Amino acid sequence: MTHPLIDGLATSPDVFIHQFDVAQDRALVIRMTADQRRKASFLDDRVLGAGVEGGWAAWPEIEPAARRAPKATPSFIFHIGHCGSTLISRLIEEATGVRSLREPNAVRTLATIADEVAEGLSCWSAETFRDRLALYLNTAASGAPTLIKATSWCGDLVNHTQGPALFCHSKPGAYVATMLGGANNPIDLKLNAAIRLRRLRRLCGDPHFSDIAKLSPGALAAMSWAAETATMAGIDAKDAARLHAIDFERFLSGAADALAAAIAHLGLSSSADTIAATLSGPLMRTYSKDASFDYSPADRRMLLAEYEAAHKDEIARGRKWLDDAAKAHPPIAAGLARFG
Repeated sequence: MTHPLIDGLATSPDVFIHQFDVAQDRALVIRMTADQRRKASFLDDRVLGAGVEGGWAAWPEIEPAARRAPKATPSFIFHIGHCGSTLISRLIEEATGVRSLREPNAVRTLATIADEVAEGLSCWSAETFRDRLALYLNTAASGAPTLIKATSWCGDLVNHTQGPALFCHSKPGAYVATMLGGANNPIDLKLNAAIRLRRLRRLCGDPHFSDIAKLSPGALAAMSWAAETATMAGIDAKDAARLHAIDFERFLSGAADALAAAIAHLGLSSSADTIAATLSGPLMRTYSKDASFDYSPADRRMLLAEYEAAHKDEIARGRKWLDDAAKAHPPIAAGLARFG
């Protein structure tokens, strides 16, 4: 990889860190145009291909350029998953022009490292983690107002960042139904269960709380919901002004006011006419993760009703798990009270 690309971390909005390799103390630096970023639903490894320049370099080669990047405090979208966060990210991007990064690979890796540091399982110290997270955020923002949408299980990063944040969520029953009804959603639940339960155990102060192998599908979804909402309830209790919650069903029933409120919370600006034009455009009529598919709020409501009917028994099991857990653990009770 050429040095000009590394130097671009300090100066170019098109150059950023795509991935960290802790074991080899290196990072993958890539160049993507603004148009490529806007078109990407997720900035994961699917973006690597034709037209994307980049390569791995040792951290000592990268660090000087990263330290020259302007200091930044990007805004965040945190969410529980499958609750409109990609759509809301695109709407805010369209209405304000903010630099928007959806689920960058490096953010996922940093969230995993944060969990490992908390458990004493990382090769990075807590100080190294904080330093490289800050450098990553500076290079990702590149001196411009920036909105980062984290992956759903990365909610603990709210405790390691400072910018204003949105939290997109749905009610427990709707979440359980969606996670059991969607084609690949049950797989996602299983893949992300361990990191969520570890965090929930830390929040509850109970290293033996729950057992993934013993959870029914509905209870597993409820545990996942609890991990994210308990995390956000904790931040809300410490600094209520930082977090703006968005219940996606309520958002859809009053999108103009809800979008304007989200934009204002992030310190961005847009006019009522621009917001109206954004909401009347194709974003509200197509699937936010693949615009080739038609997908309206009415389509979502129809699918959700089908999922709720098909999985009513597991939804009930999930609710029982959640209610029982809330009685035993105040952080879960706080999440349920705030977002349930």
